[in-house]
Amino acid sequence: MNRGLFQVGLLILMLMSLDIVTIRAQDDPQVRKELEGQYQKLIDAHNRQDLKAIVALKTADFHAIFPDGRIGDSKTMEQYSKQFLESNQPPYEMRFTIQKLTVSENKLIAAAEVFQELSRYRELAGKRRKVDTSVVQRETWAKTPEGWKLKCVDNVRDQKRFVDGKRVDPTKPYNPGDPPYNPDDTKDKKPPDR
Repeated sequence: MNRGLFQVGLLILMLMSLDIVTIRAQDDPQVRKELEGQYQKLIDAHNRQDLKAIVALKTADFHAIFPDGRIGDSKTMEQYSKQFLESNQPPYEMRFTIQKLTVSENKLIAAAEVFQELSRYRELAGKRRKVDTSVVQRETWAKTPEGWKLKCVDNVRDQKRFVDGKRVDPTKPYNPGDPPYNPDDTKDKKPPDR
């Protein structure tokens, strides 16, 4: 082994052990509190059905990466919010629980693993029905002169949807005649090896 390369490697290991090289991301109680305030503003804007206020809580380049890999740019996501407000009836029971928060060293970017729960009513199959949904997703926030704004939603997972208390497939249109959705039943079952 080259002696110079060995010395460089040894130096890197020593620096890492002293935490000089490693910058650790961390939760920050003040940033967490500020984000919780932004979530409350988002809830209030939804209950007022104020699309302009909802959009104002997001950066100009806000986007979402859906579970299937498609990307929704800011215009697509604004349209999604508009359709949500038109299709659902307030008041909305919304809850955002920050499960994990990672804040950049200069407190300019924050990535939150969020458990989002939402209950509302909407017309489905000719009847007013209660719809409950939940999802876990990563939400990246950027600090702007106007405060924290949502920049990106990705890593969307663990989606659940219930209509009138019955779990339904969140990826399919609602059909009241469908049996309760059980994701374990939809996986291909391979025959045992012989």
